Amino acid sequence: MTGDNCGGASRHRRQRLFYEACIPALLLTLLACRYGVPPSSNSTVLCAVALALSLSSLVIRLVWSSKDSIQPHVYRPGADDGAVWGSLLVPISVLATSIGAEAGMEAIRLHPAIVLSLGMSATFTAHYQWSRIGKTALYAEASCFIWMLWLACTVAVGYAGKSAFGDAFGLTQAIAVLLIVSAAQHMWRNEILRSLPRSFTMGEAAVFAQGLTLVAVDFAIQLGYRLRSDEPDSAYWESNMHVLCLEAVVLGLWMAGSVLARVMATGVLGKRARRGIPGLTVLGSVLGGFGVLALALVSYISQINPVRWILATAFGSAAHIAVLAYWAALLAVAGAIYAVAQGDVSESTKFMLHVKRKSYHVLAALMFVPGWVYARPLLYMSFAVAAAGFVVAECMRALDLGPCSTSIDGFMRRFIDYRDAGPVVTAHFYLLLGCALPVWLGHDSVASLAGVLSLGVADTATSLVGMKLGRVRWPGTTKTVEGTVAFCLSLLAAIGVVLRLKGDVGVGWYWYAQVSVVVGVLEAWTEQNDNLVVPLCMYALMQALS
Repeated sequence: MTGDNCGGASRHRRQRLFYEACIPALLLTLLACRYGVPPSSNSTVLCAVALALSLSSLVIRLVWSSKDSIQPHVYRPGADDGAVWGSLLVPISVLATSIGAEAGMEAIRLHPAIVLSLGMSATFTAHYQWSRIGKTALYAEASCFIWMLWLACTVAVGYAGKSAFGDAFGLTQAIAVLLIVSAAQHMWRNEILRSLPRSFTMGEAAVFAQGLTLVAVDFAIQLGYRLRSDEPDSAYWESNMHVLCLEAVVLGLWMAGSVLARVMATGVLGKRARRGIPGLTVLGSVLGGFGVLALALVSYISQINPVRWILATAFGSAAHIAVLAYWAALLAVAGAIYAVAQGDVSESTKFMLHVKRKSYHVLAALMFVPGWVYARPLLYMSFAVAAAGFVVAECMRALDLGPCSTSIDGFMRRFIDYRDAGPVVTAHFYLLLGCALPVWLGHDSVASLAGVLSLGVADTATSLVGMKLGRVRWPGTTKTVEGTVAFCLSLLAAIGVVLRLKGDVGVGWYWYAQVSVVVGVLEAWTEQNDNLVVPLCMYALMQALS
């Protein structure tokens, strides 16, 4: 009987994961079709590659993912390998962003990102399938088919991407760029998994590596344009300075974190020195050095003083100052409530701990929705500042740097769950990125609030309702149908509130209801970190149906 129950649970899980894989596969196909209108030779080729990748993702789920991982000790436990999301999520996000892009420089900058994301996806998919074959009788035949499919996708993407890399690039050069970029993302993915074992699934690590690669390539392209030209396009950078600053922050934090980890790994500082002045000196030197380098590069590329631009963005209008005052007051109230709740003995219960974790989701919604409505440039920049603060705090905690490291570690450990099995606490990063990525990628549509609404409102509702009122569970999961219903209804209500604030009452309710249902089911089914996949899928779906 026990064996039958285990077999049934395993079968339900396989079915659920296949149905989950159908969501990104169909979404990529839908976005590719939207991107291919009006048709052209390049868009048609990219649509064909996207369709091939969508079908390959279903093959991954049906065939290859049933095999054991090669190095399961480096992946986050309690989840599938996430290969489907590692293959499709970045192309989905880039294609969704291209739909809302206006003609001009923004669309031109997105074309290389589309080409490179599809190329990296093809390489990741081929390498994953090849690594799962094993030394079987069909090894040679399957290997030949996989790599021929990869070669066809790479050549097709290279053909479509010739114009993306400049007029001097031919097919050979375009394919060479694709191979170099694909190798870089593969190297960075392995570095993430090696440096932070048990913190990410394979798919999550692939998403971060591909995203980091795209940021690095775009920043390098802008630097190359500046080196070849005498004067930058001042009008363009006046309206796109936030993108350049964000890319500089991301790359600077990545390099600073990598250098700090390697310096600490040498054992040059003892435990007492780490927590004292020497530790703070190393931290300040590394962060300050990369910060100055980032500011210098941004200033050189745009010929705009980034410090003045940041101050003007923060305090340049009455609306921005009012939003900053509102955020300060809200954080003060939240801090006072947290201090009072510290003495509540009931907080040790599982439900109260869950309430405390989800209170940060509610706080995010209360902060970010008014910011998006009344001070969008400020919100864009504030996300980058918050990400920098989180990285610095986590470096202090994980590397035991500075006198505050113990206090930071004690605070963070109050909110960890089974997904924080590695050396870094990822819960707060995922919450911030889930809210920030649609805002960074999006435009003026409600889709850019996908993360804030799905995590700040709907995820809170589904967790609390599911724990208190949930009775009927989805097969093979701990999630409840009642929680999913609460997710869908609360998300639809939150979209309605934002539409009213935006003045678009009565627009697209049928489509928004469909989005709420699809995203709610995805939240219940996925074993990946829902703070990452749910916001980006909701953002892409709203863009596709716009």
